[in-house]
Amino acid sequence: KDKIEVVTSDLHDPDSVERIVAMVSEWGAVDILVNNAGIMRQGVRREDFMDSFLVNSVVPFELTTALLPFLRKSKQPRAAHVTSLMGSVGDNGSGGYYAYRSSKAALNMINKSLSKDHPWLSSVVLHPGWVKTDMGGAQAPTSTRESAEGMWKVIEGLSPAQSGGFFDFNGKELPW
Repeated sequence: KDKIEVVTSDLHDPDSVERIVAMVSEWGAVDILVNNAGIMRQGVRREDFMDSFLVNSVVPFELTTALLPFLRKSKQPRAAHVTSLMGSVGDNGSGGYYAYRSSKAALNMINKSLSKDHPWLSSVVLHPGWVKTDMGGAQAPTSTRESAEGMWKVIEGLSPAQSGGFFDFNGKELPW
């Protein structure tokens, strides 16, 4: 029977990856990894960039690479990293949000490299849409349920040919 285990962690904690790996080691294999952590810093100070890159790019990379041995044991290993269309260089028509945009663009590049270095792993970045959350605001057109259900459908249907791609929650390929 399908089983979903949700693991939460404070990614500012330097021991977070180690603790997650210790928990996962009891499972033996990981079929699907969803890196859903994220923060949005709107400032332009060094601290805003460092915090954004740590949570939005560096720790998802560290966690994914630490879990590669467990993903390799799966018959159909998949990794999805929640990004943002704001991390698209090709779609940036409004500017601003320097720390957030650049950290999500870095996550997108990390995903592309993972797909090249680990061709056995279907790894993608997913834009959840403009979602009604604290970050998206009440005017956002997409509910959290619609976003999550859409992303899950994309993840379940992932094929190795899509690895390295950038998609929205409906499965539409997005510009880099």
